[in-house]
Order: sequence, then structure tokens, then C-alpha cells
Amino acid sequence: MVSKTFTDFASAKHDSKTPKYQQLVNFLMNDIEKGSLTIGERLPSINEASEECYLSRDTVERAYTELHRIGVVTSIFRKGYFIAGKPARTKTKVFFLTGKITENNKAIFNAFLNVMGKDVTIDIFTYNYKSDNFCDLLNAHLGNYHYYVIMPHLIDENIENLKGLRKITGERLVLLDQNFPSLGNSHSYILSNSKGDLRKVLTENVRFMRKYQQINLVLTDEEYFDADLISDFRDFCEANRFEYQVLDGLEDEELQKGQLYLIMDDHDLVSAIKSIEAQGLVLGKEVGIVSMNDSCYKEVLAGGISVISCQPESIGKTIASVLKEGKKQQTTVPMQMVVRKSI
Repeated sequence: MVSKTFTDFASAKHDSKTPKYQQLVNFLMNDIEKGSLTIGERLPSINEASEECYLSRDTVERAYTELHRIGVVTSIFRKGYFIAGKPARTKTKVFFLTGKITENNKAIFNAFLNVMGKDVTIDIFTYNYKSDNFCDLLNAHLGNYHYYVIMPHLIDENIENLKGLRKITGERLVLLDQNFPSLGNSHSYILSNSKGDLRKVLTENVRFMRKYQQINLVLTDEEYFDADLISDFRDFCEANRFEYQVLDGLEDEELQKGQLYLIMDDHDLVSAIKSIEAQGLVLGKEVGIVSMNDSCYKEVLAGGISVISCQPESIGKTIASVLKEGKKQQTTVPMQMVVRKSI
């Protein structure tokens, strides 16, 4: 039975990106789990296994040492290596890297965690949109996790950043919101906020906006946003003959009657509602608000705030599907608009 296991290993197809010693470890552990190798069975010597698997002695020795370290194999002096027991079932470990922990990212994280359940441990790290931090965190944790879910916001597709990502075996890497074509198609990526997406969702709901003479896009430093959102917004306004303005936050700004505000940050949303109440304006008639990204309280706040959502729950569920099914996916999750009283 043992000899057949090693013969099967030699003839099997293996992922060239996984180190050969790890391939042998994985293969043996799988046969132990299935019961093909039973407790007490003697493994071939390092020399014998080297010949049967067409591997170097160093590779086989490293594999046996790793199996011994985790308690799957035991060694007896002058007698060899023996199966000691089944490998302990370990939780899937996921490295989750994002620029900042925002409300949208938390929604993605929670949806992902809810689907994965108790069999996964997710460690979340932030790099504060700094390339050096991105590289340092990635390099420090290479090899420590089964999967790497990474949101490379404001990270350039340069040699240094790609170097670390290429060290992650393709099927273990999932990129969110931004893809790096230089990596090829070996990994999974899930895109939202793709170019043209905002223009499309605004166009589909333009009938709700015709009562307003001007539309204002209110930017923020708190949430990441793709620069394509600004060009999409301008294209939409010009195509539909709206006057428009791009504002850098709403601090000390009074909302103007007859205008619609597309607000990216929730702090600005609160400021907007306060301004409306202070001026005695009627929300949804005299002034309009559309907020980026949904949350449970926006459904009831001020009678209901209209939102444009990147569907973080769908993104989180898609990540879980990639990991559970073990299949690479390249997909786009489109924006959607939920119309409520505020428009």
C-alpha cells in the first residue's frame, strides 16, 4: 500500500508553483486522511522514496521532517519512519489585507466570515494606502496562510509590489476591487466600481433625478474610491445635461435647494441631514441625497436614504465561494441603486 502511494505520487500531475517537498507532504497527508495509509505502516527510507518519486534526497528528507514536526510521522532509530496518526484538522487561515477598515470593507469581511463559518480564521491587516507597508506586510506573512485576500487600493502595478504577489500560489490569491493584469490569470479577482459602472446605474435611475437642476458629487478622504467614479459622474451629467460640481467634503457647506448630492462618506451624510433640517428644506422634494454604500440604519434614517451600493455582501459571498470550491474566478459585481424617500 505504501509503495503504491509513492508510485501514484510519481505519476500524478502537480502544481509547479508548490514546492516539491510540500507536494509530497500534501499527498501523504491526503492518503492518511483517506485511510490508504494506516497507523503503524512503515514509510520507505529516504533513499527508497527518492528513487520511487524521482525526487532528491533533500526534498524527501524535508518532507519527512515536516510530517514528523506536525506529529503525523514518527521515527525509530535504525528502523525508519512510521505513520503515527491522522493529521489534526486545522482551520483554514486567511490573510485579509486592506488599505483601511471602512464600513464597506467591514461589510465584505462580515459576509465572507458568515458564509465560511467556524472552520476559518481570518486575520485582517491594514497598510494605510502606503506601498512600503503593503510590501512589508505581504512579505512578513508569506507562507503563514492558506489563502490571501488582498484589496490593493492605490497600489501601483510595479516590480516590487508584483514580486510579493507572485510568491503566492495562484489559487491561493484573491484580489478585490483592482486586478493586476501582469499576474496573468492564475489567480482569482473580484471587481466592483469598474469603469462605466456608476454612469450605468445613474442612467438607469435618471428619472428620479430630473426634479433637480444640479447634481453634486461629494468626495471624501475616509473611504477609498476609484478615480473612474469622477469621470463616470461627469460623463453622466454632461450626457443628461445636468449642471454639476465635485465637492471636497461638506464641512460648513449649506445644502442648496433644487440640488441633488451624491455623498460618499457617512460623516458628510450626517452633516447634510443637519443642514436640511436647519434650513427647513423637504428631503426628497426640495433637495435630494444619494449615499454611497448601504447599511441597516440608512433604510430608516430621515425616512429612508437612497443608496448606490457596491454590493459588499455579494463580494463577501463570492470570496467564500472561491475558497470553498477551490476554483479560480474572475468576476465583476455590479453596482446597484436602492431608491428611497431621500431622492
